[in-house]
Amino acid sequence: MKSYSEDFEETSATSPIELENSILEDLEAFGLTRVEAKAYVTLLSFEEATISMLARSMGLHVPQLYGILEKLEQKGFVIEHPGRPRVYRAVKPQQVINRILQDAIRRSKRLIEELYEIKKRAHKLTVPPIWVIKGGKNIANTAKDIVERAEVDILLCTNHILFNSFLKPLGRARERGVQVFISLFPLKVPGYSIKKAAKIGRVRLGRRGDFILIADSSVCLYVQHALFSVLNVKGYALLTEEPSLVDLFMHNFINRWTSSQSVNDYLDLKELPRTYTCHRLALIDIEHLLENGYKVQVEIDGYNTKNGSRCKVMGIAREIVMDSEEGIYNVLVETKNKKLIRAGGIDAYLEDLAARTIKILAVENGAVKLSV
Repeated sequence: MKSYSEDFEETSATSPIELENSILEDLEAFGLTRVEAKAYVTLLSFEEATISMLARSMGLHVPQLYGILEKLEQKGFVIEHPGRPRVYRAVKPQQVINRILQDAIRRSKRLIEELYEIKKRAHKLTVPPIWVIKGGKNIANTAKDIVERAEVDILLCTNHILFNSFLKPLGRARERGVQVFISLFPLKVPGYSIKKAAKIGRVRLGRRGDFILIADSSVCLYVQHALFSVLNVKGYALLTEEPSLVDLFMHNFINRWTSSQSVNDYLDLKELPRTYTCHRLALIDIEHLLENGYKVQVEIDGYNTKNGSRCKVMGIAREIVMDSEEGIYNVLVETKNKKLIRAGGIDAYLEDLAARTIKILAVENGAVKLSV
């Protein structure tokens, strides 16, 4: 420890240190007041300093600095060497900033968890079944957020220019194991856009369409074709989580999907098991597997249509019914104990089971890829 005397202090520099405002502002962002930031930066200009030395350098009275230095010690920016006089040293910038950042990361994780718990307990108000989203940026950000939150499958109908703005979030969704179904229009889509889309999901090309984005059959964002151009979204979008409305838009998507030109619309059997929230897409895949001689094992998670109880059924798919005129779409499953159960979509009432999800578990004697 160095020995300090009043004679030494008298020979020290006494002119105030000129500090850049940007440095002080950045330190304030890390939890210091302006005067605390000035004291810390001033102390950095000394290897060690007494409170009298700091007071003269900052143009303050000694009593004013006692409380400031005490706060800086509490915040971990300054350490004190006891003795007469007391000597202070600034903690190395990298050390103190890294500690603050690590603490902020821990706090942010804890805060996010606690806030989500509060959100789960939030009182629900009666809200409209449809939200109106205005502005191109708001619409794009809402769409990206929907994609980021998807867990099972994504249905996207869009022109190729808007599709390019969703490449990154769609790529991350695929990495999470989300199935992505992309309907691009118009038919003359640039080859590079088709290649990008094919790397992310199953792709079909249509003549025209509306912008439709559905995630997990639970949320839908819709923009009528007349309300957006190929250069930018205009007008407004409709956002809904109302099950009947999501189902309506989903039928719109499926109708466009089934009438479109296939690019790479096949089920890769190496990626099984595959889960679907859109039961009609599951039925299309199962039907093509059955038509090509495959034995398909499925698992259906849903509700008993007779009493509303939650149930799960596993077995072999024996028959697919898709009657567009009657609006009937279901699968007949034979369980291990030879019981036959017919499952439809989440709105089923004629069938035994209303499916929340349909999972294709495995196939017997299957090839690597099957063209659908």
